[in-house]
Amino acid sequence: MKRLTIVVLFIFFFTAAFTRLDRVYSQKFFDVTGQAYWIWAPHRISRNEPVVFFATRDFDLPEQRLYTSIKILGDPEYTLWFNGYEIAGRRVGDERELDVYDVSKLAKTGRNRIVVAVRANQGVGGLLASVDLAPEVENWVVTDARWKIYRRWRPDILLRDSPDLGPAAPMLVGEPPIGRWNYVTSASREFAQPFERTIPPREVFTMRALLPTIRTRAGVAISVADPVRAQAFDFGFTKGRVRLTIEGDATVSRAITVRYANAREELDRVEWATRAFVFAPGERTVIDPEVESFRYVLVYGGKAAADVVQ
Repeated sequence: MKRLTIVVLFIFFFTAAFTRLDRVYSQKFFDVTGQAYWIWAPHRISRNEPVVFFATRDFDLPEQRLYTSIKILGDPEYTLWFNGYEIAGRRVGDERELDVYDVSKLAKTGRNRIVVAVRANQGVGGLLASVDLAPEVENWVVTDARWKIYRRWRPDILLRDSPDLGPAAPMLVGEPPIGRWNYVTSASREFAQPFERTIPPREVFTMRALLPTIRTRAGVAISVADPVRAQAFDFGFTKGRVRLTIEGDATVSRAITVRYANAREELDRVEWATRAFVFAPGERTVIDPEVESFRYVLVYGGKAAADVVQ
């Protein structure tokens, strides 16, 4: 009986030690954002409508810190500002990876501010972010219910909250691992290069283009090509970030469909490699967060003007 008791106790302590070790190493390799939540704007996702929101967070930093780095993933597209400076952004594809930016030179002891613009043509996605100060002081700030969500753009939100814009609390989607993001890894990223010049188009012409669309007929989803009016902007062969400018304002987010091309004959083809520039109410210009190489920018619907910033 005594021998059986010893065996049972051994198994108990071995299991407890293994469970604790597994928990420690699971956190080390997978829980890279601590208690951060995936957050989103309060929105009925089933509507499948374009959504833009600006997530903001003010927080204090202590004087004693080795560095300040921001880990972030804004799916499907994000742009990050820190203390009023644009850091970078990107369009997220199948690669679900946290981008890590070292913002030590911009960080201040005391009050600091993060602003993230997230754009989703289908209205679906997630934002996950945290701030590290040292190897032993990770996830000082994380995405959670304390963030504020703005659905309308105004430049002053980069520096301070605007109560008159009616900020809302975020919708908490869940903690990692969850959904299509699963366990996230991280990789260091460089800052976006500041603009030095603007390139206008060499030529602008109007044409009839075919816009690929998915429609449901008799319960079956099929692909069709809708003829639409479009404007083509010819920049010559160039490399840079495209900027779209629209007229007027809107009360809801709206999307402008765009396609990049390198040859004029490509503009007449049905091409699924389109992308959407999604505008929030109050926004007149939106800039592609990534640098592209192209000659033509085709704007379906002809409702926006294009130029290039480098």
